[in-house]
Parts: sequence; structure tokens; C-alpha cells
Amino acid sequence: MKALLLFCLLGTSAMLAADEHPTPAAVATSSQGSLYSFDSTWTNQLGKKVAWKESTGTTRIVALGYATCKGICPRVIGDMQRIEKELTDGEKEKCRFTFVSVDPEHDKVAELKALGERHKIEDARWDLLTGDPESVLELAVALGVRYDWLAHYLFDSIDEVQDYATRWLWTYNHERPNMALGGITPKQKLALAA
Repeated sequence: MKALLLFCLLGTSAMLAADEHPTPAAVATSSQGSLYSFDSTWTNQLGKKVAWKESTGTTRIVALGYATCKGICPRVIGDMQRIEKELTDGEKEKCRFTFVSVDPEHDKVAELKALGERHKIEDARWDLLTGDPESVLELAVALGVRYDWLAHYLFDSIDEVQDYATRWLWTYNHERPNMALGGITPKQKLALAA
């Protein structure tokens, strides 16, 4: 069974309603290490691009999972919908419900759209997102989710696994900013400590 994790992320700034996404309040700023400082762009169930950092100040209720999951995923999405129903109209205007696929190779726009249709999700307040594997991993790590990247690839040999792991580790340590380190790479942090 594919696991699905639900996280509530609390926003603090007031937001105004907009046609597609709430616009950040003028005073909203991204603090270092915030999810809102991610420089990743995602694709939603309508095929539109969504930049995570453009939702600074918006409360996001986030679930990570699989668009085609038939196990726990429908229940978690149902829980999110119950939360949505309990919100006042004013609270709804400041909130986005976000489902992020952890399988971007298979969960494309069509699968996300079908997921939304199955659950009668309102596109005005929901983002069903897919992105590149690195962005998914970055989000999962920032949320404290152990992300099993090996499960997303078929390898022909142990040498292939070792090569992939070595390249991933090098990229992680040398090129990918780490939000827990203040937006710098582990290599940069090590250099600062020396």
C-alpha cells in the first residue's frame, strides 16, 4: 500500500481572494528556511504552472501521495475536504489545499485531473501538483518525510544503483541548497565552518 502523509502548514499573513491563486499580502516575506522560499515550479491539474514561492502568506494544507492510489489516499483527501468544509468563507480565501504527487514519472496532468474529478475537487482552492523528482524530494525533505527515491527507478544491476546513488549524493552535497542550512549547500556550510 502506498503511504500518504498529510501536513498542515500554517500561514500567518492575511490574503485577498483572487481568481486563480491568492496574492501574497504586500507585507508577506519569506523567511529563510521557509517552504515559501523554494524556487520550484510545479504543474497543476489544469496544466498551469504554479510557483510555490508565489504563495507566500497563504495557508497550505498539503498531502503527499499518488494520484492513482486506491488505498489510504482517498481517505486523506476526504479528510482534507472535511477540513475545507469546516472553514469559514474568509478562512477559505486565505487557504490552498495542495496534493503533491511523489510519482511525477507516472502522475501527469491527466492523472491529477482524474483525481480531482473523482473527488469533486474545486480547482479554485485546490492544487493537485506534479513536478520534477528533485523538487518533490526537496519538498519531502523539508517536511521531514523520508523519501525513498530508489523505489522510483528500475535498475539492472547493483553497479547502476551505486552510480545513481553516488551522482545523487554529489548533487545533494554540492549543488542543492538545503533549507535547514539557511539555503546553502552542505559543501558551502562545511567551508564556512572551517
